[in-house]
Amino acid sequence: MIFTYMNRVNGTPFRSRDFGTIERFVEPCILLLLSKEPAHGYGLLEGLEKHCGEKVDVGDLYRTLRRMEHDGWVSSAWDRKENQRDKRIYTITEEGRAFLKYAVASLQQTDELIHHLFSGYQKVYPESNTI
Repeated sequence: MIFTYMNRVNGTPFRSRDFGTIERFVEPCILLLLSKEPAHGYGLLEGLEKHCGEKVDVGDLYRTLRRMEHDGWVSSAWDRKENQRDKRIYTITEEGRAFLKYAVASLQQTDELIHHLFSGYQKVYPESNTI
């Protein structure tokens, strides 16, 4: 969900900023999915959209997985089966579990701040139905 904030001066936009996105939100989503079971990239793509609401470009997903492997949050191994395409299977590590716990705590604080803002907004603009 992306909210666009645009200031206008004389009807002309001069500043645009996206709100409603959380930078690197896909990482804890991937870790959560891998907490359930190891998965290959295309399985993660499907799970991200279904369970986290994140639609991710396949190239971005694999770059993110490589970075997460470099950071020690996931590990991978090739799953080679005869007469089938080789797949790299990703598994969450203990470091990944620790980061997921930290990320969820941080996101929970962010969620509380956002809801506090929404509550204040509704008090000031009770007729608004944007929330």
